[in-house]
Amino acid sequence: MPFVRASDGVLLHYTAVGAGRPIVLVHGWTMNGRFFDKNIAALAENHQVITIDSRGHGLSGKDLIHLTMPQVGRDVETVLAEIDVREGVLAGWSMGMATVYNYLAQYGTERLAGIVDIDMTPYLFAEDDWEHGVFGNLTPRSSLEVQAQMIADRETLGTTLIPAMFAAGSTQSPEDLAWWAEQSLMVPDLIAMSLWVSFSNQDWRPLLPEIDVPVLLAHGRKSQIYPTPVWEALERQIPQTHTHIFEDSGHSPFWEEPEEFNRAVLGFVDGL
Repeated sequence: MPFVRASDGVLLHYTAVGAGRPIVLVHGWTMNGRFFDKNIAALAENHQVITIDSRGHGLSGKDLIHLTMPQVGRDVETVLAEIDVREGVLAGWSMGMATVYNYLAQYGTERLAGIVDIDMTPYLFAEDDWEHGVFGNLTPRSSLEVQAQMIADRETLGTTLIPAMFAAGSTQSPEDLAWWAEQSLMVPDLIAMSLWVSFSNQDWRPLLPEIDVPVLLAHGRKSQIYPTPVWEALERQIPQTHTHIFEDSGHSPFWEEPEEFNRAVLGFVDGL
C-alpha cells in the first residue's frame, strides 16, 4: 500500500496501476480514491491510473496541520514527483477540481498534457453576475449555515448532501447511500470544516484563460449540486475545451454512468 510523505510530514496515500500515459484521479470533499473503483480497471488497460487520497481523507494522514487547499495542491505535486508523472492527465471531481486549480496556480502544466473537470464550478458562490454557485444559490451566509450544521450534526448533514450527489429524480440503493456516508464520515469534522472554508473562499475564474492544455468538461445534465450549465461559462473562458454532458448523471458521472465516463475520458486522453 503506497504512501509518500508530504512536505510537512503528513502521510499521503495513493494507488498506481497499469502503464502508459498517466491519468490522475482526484476525489471530492470528504470522499477518497475508492470512489473511482468503477473506472480504474477500464482506464488502466492502456494507461497508468493514479488515485490520491487528499490529506485527512481515506487512508491519508489525519494530522490537524496545514488544512488548506494550496497545501492540498502541493500534496498532489508530491505524489506526481514520487511517481515521476510526465505528460499526464489530471482529473478533478468537485473539490478535486479545486485541488487541480490550486496545483496549476503553483506548478503550471509542466507535468500535464490535459485536464478533466468533473462537474465543478470555479467559484462556489452565486452572485448577480454569476449563477453557477453550489445548488445555484450558495451565498457566504448559507455557507456559514452549512458550517454550523457540520459542527452540530455532520451525520444529518450527510443525509442531505449525499443524495444530492446523484441525478435529480434518481433513486440510489440504501447500500450505496450507506457506503457513501460511511466513507465521508471517515474524514474528521475539523478537517472537513477547514477544507470547506479554504476552497469555498477561492475564485478561480481569473485562472481559466491561462490554462494552456486541453480540458475535458465532464458534467452531469441532471446535477443537483450544479443545476446551471456551468460548462458553458467554462467553454467561454478556457482556451481549449472538449465537452461531454452525461444525460443521466448528476454530480458523479464516473459512478452513475461509469462505462460512458470511461469511454469519454479514454477518447479525450487518446486524442491528446
